[in-house]
This record gives sequence, structure tokens and C-alpha cells, in this order.
Amino acid sequence: MDRQQRPLPPHIKESHERCKTFGIDLEAIPEHKYISAEELKDTLFDYRKLFDVIGFFADQLMRMVDGLPFIFIATDDNCVILDIQGDPEIKQVMELIGVKPGTKFIESIVGTNTVDLALRLNEPVEVVGTQHFQPFLYGTACYSVPFTLEANGTRRGTISIATFIDFQSPLLLTMLTSVVNSIEREICLRETNARLNILNQVVIESSKNGIIEIDKSGEITEINTKAQEMTGWEKGNLIEGTSRLGTHLKDVLSGEDLTDVEVWVTNENTGKETVTLVDGIPLYNEEGKLTAAFGQIKDITDRFKVNERFNYLAYHDDLTGLPNRRSFHERVKERLELLKSEPGTIAIFLLDLDRFKFINDTLGYDKGDFVLVELSKRLKDFLPDHAELFRMGGDEFTIILKDFENAKEVTAMAEGLIEVFRHSLEIESYEFQMSASIGISIYQNGESEISLIRRADTAMYQAKENGKNHFVMHDADMDHRYFEKLSFEKELKNAMEQEHLELYYQPQVSLCTKEIVGFEALIRWNHPKFGLILPGDIIPLAEELGIATLLGEFVLQKACHQLKEWSNRGLPPMKIGINLSPQDFLSHTIVESVQEAITHFQIDPSLLEVEITESMAMDVSNAISIMKELNQLGVQIAIDDFGKGFSSLNYLKNFPIKRLKIDRSFVNDILTDRNDAKIISAIIQLAHTLNLEVIAEGVETEEQADYLCSLQCDEAQGYYYGKPMPIGKVEELLLSK
Repeated sequence: MDRQQRPLPPHIKESHERCKTFGIDLEAIPEHKYISAEELKDTLFDYRKLFDVIGFFADQLMRMVDGLPFIFIATDDNCVILDIQGDPEIKQVMELIGVKPGTKFIESIVGTNTVDLALRLNEPVEVVGTQHFQPFLYGTACYSVPFTLEANGTRRGTISIATFIDFQSPLLLTMLTSVVNSIEREICLRETNARLNILNQVVIESSKNGIIEIDKSGEITEINTKAQEMTGWEKGNLIEGTSRLGTHLKDVLSGEDLTDVEVWVTNENTGKETVTLVDGIPLYNEEGKLTAAFGQIKDITDRFKVNERFNYLAYHDDLTGLPNRRSFHERVKERLELLKSEPGTIAIFLLDLDRFKFINDTLGYDKGDFVLVELSKRLKDFLPDHAELFRMGGDEFTIILKDFENAKEVTAMAEGLIEVFRHSLEIESYEFQMSASIGISIYQNGESEISLIRRADTAMYQAKENGKNHFVMHDADMDHRYFEKLSFEKELKNAMEQEHLELYYQPQVSLCTKEIVGFEALIRWNHPKFGLILPGDIIPLAEELGIATLLGEFVLQKACHQLKEWSNRGLPPMKIGINLSPQDFLSHTIVESVQEAITHFQIDPSLLEVEITESMAMDVSNAISIMKELNQLGVQIAIDDFGKGFSSLNYLKNFPIKRLKIDRSFVNDILTDRNDAKIISAIIQLAHTLNLEVIAEGVETEEQADYLCSLQCDEAQGYYYGKPMPIGKVEELLLSK
């Protein structure tokens, strides 16, 4: 079972150890325990103070992070769930597995969880993905903050957020902590007001609220320290109507009541501003004559800042600080609404970074985040004042360009954007040159927001199909190609599910004996309309659809099944090489998948060879760990396309490699280009010195084969020995030997 590779925090480790002693079944959904309906009713009554104030803050949180699927959970000090609010789909999933109000969400039943840990540690806690003990929670990111309901600390509980792991963010814990602090303060304020009547607060200097009393002339007759700190006023001052607070207090002198009026109060001496809620009542003597006014000023600055922070997060990307998807859609709507009544222009640029997934898969997500932040800065610096940049999520950005003169200006900006990406980035001594595919749509009179954005999206996909690192302006013919692509994607998914894909095999020959020693397995798709589709078209589409790992599992199973078939029929043992994608290789489930396939089909593991590219080995510490585990299974490992990428003597020395595959680009001109011949000769000599075998790809003529043989190259493959062929042709070839 795949676990996170990062070291677990001590409190998570300790929780996992406790869960083991509890004997929790990892493979089963826990049988939840519940308190009775009567007990739940009594507990909710005990926690009524919490629910009196939590609604406001929960609504604020849900409104500010609208679009993020999450639920908001409240529990008591015994880990009993009291209420669940938020995303209906997540709530439905939780109900299906038995989680509802009244559930005891304790460690001994459900394993490692934030609710139990937050109460146990009395501090904010996050448990993300595989930090949970039971697999049914792996897909979630959970955050809990403990709270104290009573001033003496005798009654506690937790407030929690749970969301899908794709939306994990430490910022959620910060936001939740701010909310809980605000809830505690609000409860405390309400307790204070419940214990003390308004006249008692006038004489209690320690009140957390500002207290002011003025007589009918407007002179301050009572003021506590808190009110002095907020206003800079003193006893004996005359209240003027020049400040908002002064105006409201004058209104109270006219007989008006004030209730929770929001007022910005400025200290007249220091200039410090405080956001307050002001309550005020007129005071009357025994004869019923108005003699004074009383005002209470509650400091809500912290709550206001939390609200402002929520507003900011709702409209900005927390990584780059750019306006987010919600901001983009609102800006487009505002602009289109304006264009209904005023002349103007708008163009949408949709930018998708090319091969950004490669950065994440090889160097890690922290390096990917660095790239996103750096590119955001460069793009923002480049754009003119009448253009605005947004991050839509992942590696996708959008730009709104307004008030441009003509299409030439749009094209010029697109060319400039492509130029921005030509400047390389450096990450830990590795130098990268990123690129982007850009789709552009220009507003047509009366067009809707959906149409404008969809046309930019269609143009962006066309830019990718044109070879990436390019921009495309939308035209009418693209819509047909867009829907054709959607159909093609659906067909690939169906082909995967119904196993309509098959493996072709290309022979690998010993240059010394001229005998076939193995085959490379290559995926093929016999499409009913487009005919035989090759890996160069299948694999990128599978990666884009997020099913590359599923495709790799299909190839592994088919290849191992074929090795078993040949063994059962008594054919000579032949190795089969399969290509791993970055997603396969770096997922850490590849070792488990290979081991299961070898065991299931009962094959000799030395007959299975996995091929990885040089770029996949760039994350050395990660790569060497996976390769050693594969090597311990007895599987052979080959470096494919050697010399084409980031060649490094370091991995030749440290990695458990069996053979190098020389890239066909060197073999093509081996007879005419002396440099290619020297490079191949040097590779062969170096490999043999390190006890590695060498296989040359792309051998198409007898002369190339003879020359490689003279250089003592071990093996070769290419059209000279045979094109990739279906299994029937392969077996005919083997039986004819």
C-alpha cells in the first residue's frame, strides 16, 4: 500500500502505532459507534452557545471559498460529531459510510484523524492523505482546531474542515484557526453581556468593550480605558459631530437607540483605526426626561480582518497572488455587460504550460511551484496596463486584453508572450526552457462568456496539436476539430476499458550471433475510423486524460502474459522490454505492480526489461530507490534514448542498470557523420567498462549493422531486422527459427 515518502510528524507516527495496537482493519470501513438520539439532543443543548454564533462564521467561510468542495464539522469534547455542513456530495459520501451527527469519531474506531488528535494535543492539527491510518480516508485532507466553550475550560470541542486531497492547503488550517479564535471571542463577549447588565459595565474598568456616557450637552461624563484607547478622548471632552462615532452618539441624545452599528473609530491622537460595533441607548431620569446617552463600543477588528482575508482568498490564488478563476469569470462578465452599451474590445488568451507535468513528476511539486511563481512574475511584468493576468489553477493561466486597436495588436502581444518563455529557468543547477501553448479568441458582437472562453480553449488545443510553443487565433473551422477531439478522447477511454488495444513486438537481435534475443513491446490501437494509431499519438493523449498509469499497467500485464504463453508452449526464452512513463516510474506503485505481475504469471523476472528515459532519472534519490527495488525482483533495467537527454555518468555508476539503448538519432548518420560514429564508439566502450550491455535503435541497413558489430555493440533493433509486428507474426518468426 502506497504511503507518503515524506517523514511523518511525530504525533502522526504515535497515532499510527496506537491504531496498530487497537487492531484496526485497514481494508474495512469501520463500524461506527453512535450516541443515542436523546444523548445527541442533550449534547446539542449543552453546546447551544456554540451554535448560537457558529452559523455566521460557517456561512462566511463557505461563501468566501465558494467553489472549493469541503465540509464544516463541529464536535464535542468526546469526539462526537454534532453537525456537518457544506458540500452535498461529500456529505452524501460520509453518510454512505455511516458518518453523521452522533458518530463517535475516535481514534480507536476510525484510526488517525484530526478530531481526536486536536483534542488530545489541544492544538490545531492537519491530517492529509496517507497520514490517515485507514485507506478509506486517503483521498481526504482534514483540518481541526480545538475550542473552549466555557471560560473555565470545562467544556471543549473541535471545528473541522474536510475536503478532497486535490484541494489540500496549509492555508485552510490558518483560516480555520482564525475562525475558531473569532468564535471563542464572540462566545466570551456574549457570556460577558449575559452576566453583566449595561449599567454595571459602565463602572467595570476591565470590560473588553469601550464604554462612554455623555450628558445632554455632549460632555463625556464616563469613559473607560478601552474607549480612551480607541478614541483618544478623555472624561470632560465635548463630543463633536465631526467624527462618525460623535454623530451616532449625538443621535442617541436625540432619543434614538443604536444596535450593532458598524463604525470605523480613529484615535484622534495616534491615528490608529479600529473597526467597531456600537450600541447606544438614551438614559432618562425618574421624571422620564432624557438626561444622557450611553454607548458601548465592541472592537471587531480581528473579525473584520478575517473577513477581509476570506474575501482575498476567494478571489486570489494563494501560490502566485494572481486573481483566480472566480475573478476571471467576474471580470469577463463585467466587460461583456459594459460592451452592450459602450463601444470597446476584449480578447481572451488561454495559456497552458507545455510539459509542466514533467517538472512535477521529475523534480517534485515544490520545484513546480517555483516555476509557476517565477513565470507569473515574468508574465505580469510583460503585460501592458490594459491587460490582466489570472491563474486558473494547475499550469493554466488566462489573460484579458481590453481596449486594443486591432487584431495586429493582439498578435503582437501573443508573440511577446512566446518570447517571455524563451528565457530559461534554473532549478538546482538544471536549466530549463519552458514553453506555452496559447489560444486566443476576440469578442464578437453579442457573444456570450461561455462561447468566448470555449473558443480560446479550442484554439489552445489546436496550438498544442501544432507542436506546442505556439499561439493560435480561433477560427470557425476549429469548432469541428474540437468536438472531434472530444470524441477521440472518449473512444480511447472506451478502448482502455474494453481492451481494444494490443501490443506489437519489434525484434532485438544479437549482433554477434544474429539470433533474436528479445522484443520491445509497443502499444497499438486499431481505430475503426483512423486505422492503426501509434504510441506517439496514444501516450500523450493518455497522459492528458490522466490514464497513463492505467495504460502502463495494461502493457505490463499483456507482456507478462505473453512471456507465460511462450513458456507454456516450449518456445525459447525471450526477454520483452516495456517502456515506463514518468507517471508509472515515479508513482512508487510500479514495484508492487511488477511484483504482482511476475507472481501472477509465474514468469522468470530476468525476461522482463523495463525501459526508462534519462530525464526520468533526474531525481536521483527517488530514481535509485525505485530501481534498486526493481532490481531486487530480478527485473532488468535499460536506459532508453541514451545520449539524447541529460546524460550523466553519476547514474551509470550508481544505478542498477543492465543495458543502454543508443538513440536512433546517432545511428541514422553513423556511416556519414564521424562525430556520431565517435559518440557511439565512446558509449560502447564506456558501457563495457561498467559491465553494461549496449543495444542500438533504428538500424535500417546491413552496412549500419556491420559497422556497429565492428564497434562491438551487443544488440540492435530496427527495420533491418523487422518492424513492430502483431503477436501472430512474432510467433511465426520464432517457429521458423
